[in-house]
Amino acid sequence: MSVETESQSVLVEVLSASGCGRCQKIKALAKAVIAELSDDRVRYQEINVVDDIDYAVSLGVMSTPAIALDGVLVFAAPPSKAKLRQAILDRLGGHPTDQGKAH
Repeated sequence: MSVETESQSVLVEVLSASGCGRCQKIKALAKAVIAELSDDRVRYQEINVVDDIDYAVSLGVMSTPAIALDGVLVFAAPPSKAKLRQAILDRLGGHPTDQGKAH
């Protein structure tokens, strides 16, 4: 893979379980935020915690739904639309001072 420069991408991972009503809402929220941003650097992925339990545990996920950005658990509980949007924008900015802001 190429070295990432200013055009840094962000992977939004929604960790969920089948049959989880709140999970469906968070998936829709994440997709809506990504669509509004309309930035091809933002990618979306759904992760079923039952299928990928080792990955979920490695992130520290204790319940669903949860959202990770670039493999880092950022929201252990459903965030507001504004908070999710800002977290994605912070990652896209790539500012060193923003990198540690996970909460």
